[in-house]
Amino acid sequence: MADHTHLKSGWLGDVPAPLADSILSLGSWVRVPAGEIVFRIGDEAGDLFGIASGSIGMHIAMNEHEQRVAHICGPGFWFGDFELVTGLQRIMEIDANEDLLLLRVTRTAFLEMAGAEPEIWRWIAVLAVQHGMLAMGAADDLMLASAEARVVALLLRLTGHRLNHPASPPLESIRITQQELAVAANLSRTATGTILRKLKRNGEIHMDYGVIAVRNPEALQARLM
Repeated sequence: MADHTHLKSGWLGDVPAPLADSILSLGSWVRVPAGEIVFRIGDEAGDLFGIASGSIGMHIAMNEHEQRVAHICGPGFWFGDFELVTGLQRIMEIDANEDLLLLRVTRTAFLEMAGAEPEIWRWIAVLAVQHGMLAMGAADDLMLASAEARVVALLLRLTGHRLNHPASPPLESIRITQQELAVAANLSRTATGTILRKLKRNGEIHMDYGVIAVRNPEALQARLM
């Protein structure tokens, strides 16, 4: 049987233990291989998911923009609250950034539990606020005037060193291409590549094909001061 420990290294760890255990008791385990889709934009289901191991890529396509990477999240992160509450279609695509183990709580089971324990809605509101703060922080970082600062802030956020829940562990590495990173930082691929090579030379990051790891988060953070 899989371990629930990492599911509480984030939002669920803030939820009172009896209520958190009730949520966990509703769940079923879902394994998703790296690169596979968890759900797509427009899907109808409104289930809630928690990450026990691995990481997800979150892809958005709001307004007139093409779909692009918005964020990467690891163990302890819960998602699906927007559709759980509203009953609307999925507003982003989620895929497995690496082999993924999720706990899935169906909307039907959650609503049944909420009928008996309405306090849970307060904690879903807390989850939504946490996600809103993350989105605002990401938007704020995109307004940094320095191209280097935007790339650094983005790398720190995607690897869990920035705007992350304090109880959630950072990710050792993330799967992302330089083109995806450039789009997320609102820069050209050439400009992004130049910055990444500088950070690599200084030992602050490590790069392999389609993979980036933060080696010195303190040095990266100092670049934002």
